[in-house]
Amino acid sequence: MGLVVLAVSAAGLAAVPETVADERRYLQARPCPGSVPAPTENCLHARTAQVAGVVIRDETKHEEFTLRLRAAPGLPEEIDMGSAGPLLQHLTPGDEVTLTLWRDYTVAVARDGAVQKTADTPEGEAVFITAFVLAMTSVGVFLLHTGGSALARARTWATYGIPAVLVFRTKWAFGSALCPLPALVLAALSGLGPVAEILAWCAMVPLVHRYLRWKSDRERGRHARPLTTRAPIRYTTTNRSSRRARGAPTATSATRTTRRASGWS
Repeated sequence: MGLVVLAVSAAGLAAVPETVADERRYLQARPCPGSVPAPTENCLHARTAQVAGVVIRDETKHEEFTLRLRAAPGLPEEIDMGSAGPLLQHLTPGDEVTLTLWRDYTVAVARDGAVQKTADTPEGEAVFITAFVLAMTSVGVFLLHTGGSALARARTWATYGIPAVLVFRTKWAFGSALCPLPALVLAALSGLGPVAEILAWCAMVPLVHRYLRWKSDRERGRHARPLTTRAPIRYTTTNRSSRRARGAPTATSATRTTRRASGWS
């Protein structure tokens, strides 16, 4: 399972450079010299369309700002506008609008001098893909490591139970999977894109580990299982009368048995 998740992460990471390049081409795009260029050309062109309907739902748990168009060759039937203003809320069925297209993206809608950018642009796609890749990497590494440990120490875990360190690693993996969210915000604010996002994530993951270790040290009681890799030491008291009969010392003796297993101390 871990290998599958890591394979998905690798495929997403491979798509990031091309996505960054597309975003740069879009930001540098200029109006096309022809009226209807090829869909693969890196230039902006305009098309007219008629409004078929408008959907505006601005609720706490559900938001939808959709512009529906009458069917036309080469044009989408629905456009995610991202917000109600400044144009969408004033449109009615039958209105004629001007669409600005770049490749297969509808990047803006205009009518009577009012222009509204849509949510259908390549801007920001790279940082979202990177965030997904980083989250999946955290999960994949955890599943791969835990699965390997379970296979290697199946009998030990069955005898002594799940080690405390596994609980710690689960929390660390969960925290690492959440780190891409603040990293995405930092990347968007800095404008440095996926590179800044990856660096921020790499800095946050060790901090999460240190915080969880500090919290574990504070919350563990004297009898809690420590997060170490040594096995428990067990002492067995022998019968005193039997030892007297054999002429052995009467003090309590202890037989020390040590079994090495990951997760116990």
